[in-house]
Amino acid sequence: MRKPQVLIMCVALFFGASAFAQNSGDLRGRVHDKNGKPIVSAFVIAQDTHTAVIRAASTNESGDFEIAALPVGEYVMQVTADGHAKLEVPAIHMGIGQAVNLNLVLDAGYISEAVDRSGNAGLNVESANTQLGVVMDDIAVSKLPLKARDTYELLQLQPGVESTVGANLFYGSNQPGVVSVSGGRARSNDYNVNGTHSAELFVNSPAVQPSPDSIQEFRVISHNYDAELGNNSWSVLNVVTKSGTDNLHGTAYDFLRNDSLNARGYFDPQKNAFRQNEFGGTVGGPIRKGKTFFFASYEGRHVTKGITSNVVPVPTAQERVGDFSGGTGFAGTLTDATVAQVLNARQGCAAAVTAAGGAPITANTPYVNIFPNSKIPTQCFDPTANDLLSSLIPLPNLGTNIYRTSSNSNQRQDQGTLRLDHSFSSQQKLGLYYYVADGYVLNPFSTFQGDGASIPGFGDQTASRFQQLSLLHSWTLDAKNTNEARLAYFRQGQGQFQSPQAMHLVQNSCANVSSSSCFTDPSNPGLGITPGYGANREGTPFVNIAGGFTVGNNKNGSFSQGANVYEASDAFTRVLGQHTLKVGSDWRNERMTQIFAYNINGDIEFSGGGPNDVGYANLFPNYLLGLPDTYAQGSSNAQDVRTTQVAFFGQDSWRIRHNLSFNYGLRWELSTPQADAGKRIQAFRPGQASTMYPCQLSSGNPLATTFSSSDCSAQGPANAVFPLGLVFPGDSGVPAGLTNAYMRSLSPRLGLAWSPNWSNGPLAKLTGGPGRSSVRAGWGMFYDGVEELVQSQFTAQPPFGGSAFLSNPFFNTPFLAQDGTVNPNPFHGVLNPTQGTPVDFSMFRPIELFGNYPKTLPSQYAEQYHLTLQREISQNTLLQFGYVGSQGHRLLAVMDQNHGNNQTCLDLNLIPGQSCGPYGEDNSYSIPAGAVPAGVTLHLPYGPVASVTGPNSAAITLVGLRPYSSPLCAPTTGVGCPPDGIPVFTSIFSMQPISKSAYNSFQALIRHNYSHGLQLLASYTWSKSLDNASSVEEALNPLNPGSSRSLSLFDAEQRAVISYYWVLPQFHGSSWARRILNGWATSGIATFQSGFPIRLTSTSDRELMGSIDYLSPGEPDQIAPLHILSPQRSAGLYFDPSSFTDAPLGQIGNAPRTICCGPGIVNVDMGLHRTFAIRESWKVEVRGEAFNLFNHTQFLNPDGNITNTSTFGYVDRVRDPRLLQAVLRFVF
Repeated sequence: MRKPQVLIMCVALFFGASAFAQNSGDLRGRVHDKNGKPIVSAFVIAQDTHTAVIRAASTNESGDFEIAALPVGEYVMQVTADGHAKLEVPAIHMGIGQAVNLNLVLDAGYISEAVDRSGNAGLNVESANTQLGVVMDDIAVSKLPLKARDTYELLQLQPGVESTVGANLFYGSNQPGVVSVSGGRARSNDYNVNGTHSAELFVNSPAVQPSPDSIQEFRVISHNYDAELGNNSWSVLNVVTKSGTDNLHGTAYDFLRNDSLNARGYFDPQKNAFRQNEFGGTVGGPIRKGKTFFFASYEGRHVTKGITSNVVPVPTAQERVGDFSGGTGFAGTLTDATVAQVLNARQGCAAAVTAAGGAPITANTPYVNIFPNSKIPTQCFDPTANDLLSSLIPLPNLGTNIYRTSSNSNQRQDQGTLRLDHSFSSQQKLGLYYYVADGYVLNPFSTFQGDGASIPGFGDQTASRFQQLSLLHSWTLDAKNTNEARLAYFRQGQGQFQSPQAMHLVQNSCANVSSSSCFTDPSNPGLGITPGYGANREGTPFVNIAGGFTVGNNKNGSFSQGANVYEASDAFTRVLGQHTLKVGSDWRNERMTQIFAYNINGDIEFSGGGPNDVGYANLFPNYLLGLPDTYAQGSSNAQDVRTTQVAFFGQDSWRIRHNLSFNYGLRWELSTPQADAGKRIQAFRPGQASTMYPCQLSSGNPLATTFSSSDCSAQGPANAVFPLGLVFPGDSGVPAGLTNAYMRSLSPRLGLAWSPNWSNGPLAKLTGGPGRSSVRAGWGMFYDGVEELVQSQFTAQPPFGGSAFLSNPFFNTPFLAQDGTVNPNPFHGVLNPTQGTPVDFSMFRPIELFGNYPKTLPSQYAEQYHLTLQREISQNTLLQFGYVGSQGHRLLAVMDQNHGNNQTCLDLNLIPGQSCGPYGEDNSYSIPAGAVPAGVTLHLPYGPVASVTGPNSAAITLVGLRPYSSPLCAPTTGVGCPPDGIPVFTSIFSMQPISKSAYNSFQALIRHNYSHGLQLLASYTWSKSLDNASSVEEALNPLNPGSSRSLSLFDAEQRAVISYYWVLPQFHGSSWARRILNGWATSGIATFQSGFPIRLTSTSDRELMGSIDYLSPGEPDQIAPLHILSPQRSAGLYFDPSSFTDAPLGQIGNAPRTICCGPGIVNVDMGLHRTFAIRESWKVEVRGEAFNLFNHTQFLNPDGNITNTSTFGYVDRVRDPRLLQAVLRFVF
């Protein structure tokens, strides 16, 4: 451990109170006589009903008392005072983070009085706590029907929480616990178990997920949490697990599902396989009664589930042999001479064309002349493309051109937990918790990062293990001072791998074409795909045809992670008169090792619009001829990330009056930038030359003869291929984490809670009387961290790996461009040069960078504010409603800071002999002197001259159309321009803190605590969420980031959820009737939600920017109002695609980034329970559960990519059909 980290940790421990999630609550109150006079020095005792542990306090001169940091649980309470009768409160529930406020009246005399507060009756109103949130108790956790048996599903029951399943987000968004809370991004929540951080580091999703049978309760603080909490900017979730008691107790259970009980999915050709068995048990009890307790659990999960593929357009039987005569005809032109040369070189192609009456295959010839009647002879097919088609792409099985199938996934997981609690005395306790989960998932379709094939055969297998160990020491020094010390360790290990059957050398991808010719040229292997990683890591390249099929290994390749997180904290609370003070800090050290093999096999994309596009209604002719639009390839390398986080805060809860509390605090957070211990990361600083890796041409560079030595030298006069701007840790102004630490993350928190105490008159009737209602308001600032996903973008890029993006290549030899340009191929295994080693950067051109930070990265933050009213309707029923809002500032989003200059491209088309179109941003253009017509202005993307108006007096050389394509090139003189026509840089995707969000809502809930056999929670949200990027992966319009502002992808205008557990009334008739009719209960969750917005995009580069990362900033033009259709009555079409058209060339379309709205949710889950009493403390529960009880078809969002012409506007995925589950549970 480095010395600065040790210093930070020591300071954190010295200053005290923790920023770990709240794992306890505060018991407060006022003791007075019947006349309202405060009773001083009354003695207050709270005793845990399960462990008999006692906490005590005494009242001050105002009659107020507080027992701070009282652990979650059930308590009995006694209040005694000289000259007054003893008061007993037999049942008080302390929930996570709650502030229970009591108003207690003592009678004169010595006769004890018992006050019934069963189930916290009369204690529902939050009159001191200004945080918003709902506590889910053991009944909700263990009785409600949970489809995934994941307790985090219960998050979705409270207002303001939107599930992101189906919201078209990115990696990790389909987990039940990954939710958007009050307008926040789904990765901006803080997950905790027993007060300890428990999220994995890559995308901050929940990793420690204890079995529901081991959970006592959990809470999500959805808004305006106190200054003691932080690390993420939107919500805090904390799970508290069960502990042992003085009595031995436990459960054993089995949850079973079988496809014979399920309904068939809407798109499933037949009922999918579904066999699930979840089994386990818990046991807890005393090791030493009254002192030491244990609680342990085990759960196993075995699942086999059929997964139906998306609708996959595949070539028809006629198209597979080159017959496209049934379509619209070929409208394109064969432009480049190299394409004609390649086609003529294919054995028998020229002769077959001539025999069919076609024109000679020459440049600038319309395809309709070469291939009469739109029929391409098979002799002209690209042999490798045809091989993949015949061996991997199935024939249609739905109609003439649709393929859909189902394949099984398999999952297995084993989970165990152990909790130990020891009471040294009534003042000191020690607790230990250990969690381990180990398992794997085998998927037939690899969906990781959305980069997998649409047909079977290219699945993935993911192995994972998560562990957590936490230690808590709590010490009540006296009635006014409490100290909590915590240590924690978290470890995650994950491997995301290709299926073994899909692993082989790239050149072994073909079934019939020999390996010497499959994705390679025998005479020049450098033109083909040469990853150099061996058969255990390589596989078939990823091939994507817009509007058609995708085939090949997931672009993310083999992907493994290992992480260790160390946490330490000490918490101190002091009650000082009317103030409850907390001050302190949190320290966390994260270490994560990741091994990436991103896109090592290559990514071949067909999107249309290129210079040699056949111009047909679909892109299958382009595929057969082997003429894709782009090719990208990446490398493999490791990243060893280190970061330290520390936070300090001060907080006070000031009871101004017994019914008025003011909570205020200030928090400061520091998160050191994520740094790679091996310094294998890079940044882009325009105009700065790196001194870490000198640029030097290598003797093995086949293009070296084209350059002079000065072209790759930091001291040379021209530096044509020198990567000016590419810098590394150690360069001037470039720290280890590439960006400077942001030191100004100060976050104030304010909250006010008032409980009216009118006891008579109309206002008393309105508010219910003293303590029966409250008005709460709050405002605060909350800072967010950066997930490791962001840092992973910086991995395996030059000189630590190649990162190529090439336009208009050939399918089999992608480093040969269709215009004849030979691009460098830097891919030959792992690259790991040490600093100071000369590097031939010319071999990496055009360099594509997927990660870049500004010099200082200010922290993302949110402002949250609310005004909320609570009213106790009855002793056990609470109504809450109010306004809840938030704003996100400086949120990270990706933006191409080296996008193509669309105006230059359009200008080129006005010059005779020049042609520029989609994906032409990285081509070279030579304009002879006098070629620019008079009056025509050619805008130049770089160089000392901004534009040239014709006629031009000198030749103009453009090598790429991006501002940093060739950083030292002067187009009007040709000085510094790469002589081989290959630019230095292509896209430079930068992580910029420029996104904003705004959320406004009305939120309401009705909660009925368990009484008379019924527990109910009903929530309603009416909201609107706007942003210009809903996650870091969304690409903004680089010309005008504000124009991307529209509905958030997770916005749902209205959402209502009702959940309940009801023990049916007991029958008191004959004994046989009681045996049949008694012991029944029912439970359920009903969800009604508006649809999520539809993401509209275009990936055909109509905007002429060449910027496609996760998503393109391109959008279509909207030419008519959105017309929603019924998919059941329109063959799967959800909206009329004729409402949209391609944007004009050189423009981003006028359609919004998102448009309202996709299909909504109407879902009912229900359980029917029967409990049999065997002995007094032994029970057997038999349960049947139905998910989507009414088998309502619930479509997910349609395809919003207009480039996918055959699927644009169509839905091809639905939520699960009706699933049934049988449960057997033994409780003792």
